[in-house]
Amino acid sequence: MNATELLQAARAQRVVPLFYEPDAARAADAVAGLAEGGARIVEFTLRGPGAELVLAKLVAGAPAGVLVGAGSVRDLAAARVALDTGAAFVVGPNGDPAVAALCAEHDVAYVPGTFTPSEMVAASAWGCPLIKLFPASLAGGPAYVKAVRGPLPDLQLMATGGIGPADVRAYLDAGVACVGMGGELVKKAWVQAGDVAALAAATREVLTAAGGT
Repeated sequence: MNATELLQAARAQRVVPLFYEPDAARAADAVAGLAEGGARIVEFTLRGPGAELVLAKLVAGAPAGVLVGAGSVRDLAAARVALDTGAAFVVGPNGDPAVAALCAEHDVAYVPGTFTPSEMVAASAWGCPLIKLFPASLAGGPAYVKAVRGPLPDLQLMATGGIGPADVRAYLDAGVACVGMGGELVKKAWVQAGDVAALAAATREVLTAAGGT
């Protein structure tokens, strides 16, 4: 999935679910629930030992039409691992020009993490059309997004960090391309219980409220 394709998909979906689960079967059930609720792009974060093995299984076994990307990719070594799994896209909590270059070589979208306008402009120069604002809630929330996009209206931001269902509309109205939503949507209890129905219902509700497709 190249950068243009990811931006289009993210803008259409408007909410990108993200989660981590060390058990491959439970993780697969979670992706199934998110897909049933309408999600077509899902971020699985590489936050624990063996996470890349789980990601590889999710990529290979994803429901038809669903693409799974790698999150929490901090450096070049992690990016290589993510690309080796077949991750559809790569997301970082930070930004790294070397990771941007590697992903570009593989024609895979990279969403670097940023916090300041200077970091956002630098990430744009690396050829990343979708840029992550993290942690969005601590940066100042929708008001911060609106202030940044005043002088930088072309920025396409994915706000992530501390965002719940009730916050989504405010971020979208402030001008983000999409929001990333973790535990407030992909609840740990549901994942561990294999509650596909609950995940599907919550995802459907959030995407509908956000106007996502």
